[in-house]
Amino acid sequence: MQAVGYGKEAIDNIMKDKIRAILPEEAKEAFDDIVEQRVLGAGNHISMVGNMIASIVERGVRERRTAASVIENITEVADYFIATRGEASQAVSNAIRLMVHNIKDYKEWDMDKAAEAILAAKDSYAGTAAAAIEKCVAYGVRLAKDMNTIFVYDYSSTVEKFLRRLGENKKSYHIYIAESRVIDGGRPFVKACQEAGHRIKFIPEASMMYFLKDCDGAFMGAETFYPDGTGFNTTGSDIVGLICKHYGIPLYFLTPMIKVDIRPVTGGRKNLVFDDLKKKLSASWGEDIRTEDIDFMTPELIGVAPEFIRAFITEEGIIPSGQMYGISMEYSRKLR
Repeated sequence: MQAVGYGKEAIDNIMKDKIRAILPEEAKEAFDDIVEQRVLGAGNHISMVGNMIASIVERGVRERRTAASVIENITEVADYFIATRGEASQAVSNAIRLMVHNIKDYKEWDMDKAAEAILAAKDSYAGTAAAAIEKCVAYGVRLAKDMNTIFVYDYSSTVEKFLRRLGENKKSYHIYIAESRVIDGGRPFVKACQEAGHRIKFIPEASMMYFLKDCDGAFMGAETFYPDGTGFNTTGSDIVGLICKHYGIPLYFLTPMIKVDIRPVTGGRKNLVFDDLKKKLSASWGEDIRTEDIDFMTPELIGVAPEFIRAFITEEGIIPSGQMYGISMEYSRKLR
């Protein structure tokens, strides 16, 4: 099963509609925002799924539903996002599993007692995640203290927080933002940079090689990363990595450890998610061009090899890409 915008060419709309129907009315807009890609960023999506869980619980208490029925609804919603959004970002899968940890143990409980336990687990994860991101951002801001010109690519809520916090260094930065055409990922950074008082240079992806040579460092978020130091981000990130290596510009992935994917350690792998960009790429085409027989499928996420990444900025510190394995495996053991 696969959500709109995060799926294979054949999208299971029946499953999408079924899951949407489970949700309370106040949670359906957030569901649509995720599957239609109106809101970007794994961190944002995790928070929104957490809010959906809270809405289901609150409705259950309000309507005096059984704990078993509420937990069944939460499990269906959780499984849906793990199988769809989680295929692109391991962080989403990891976070949802933490939020619903042991939830099936509450099926026979009184609904009020079960609601308290479910919401406590969700809030506990939210607090831990916020603290991790705070550390990531603080380390990134300190690292950028002596930089003047910074390049950012794609969209990441963690990178947005980093851009907003750069003012702590009491200097004005020149921020280069590249259009990320696959998901329009550069646009959300513009507002954050304007509000933070940065000077902005907004460029098309095609001109990245020309402008990157003027930058002191490049920063991007990670949808997922492997213990070997491979980072996954929106298509075009691999090009950024190549250019940075060519010019000797340090490329940093700013990400909490929750995004680690250890499947490759046991022979597994990440399945690349492909999007149909027909509407996006052909929106301005005239009726004289037929689009029916043109293939617009393209990968949404691409792996950036560790040799192109200077370091990962995490809550565990600023870790060179070649040294991620031990820290990733230890974190994974704690996660389990």
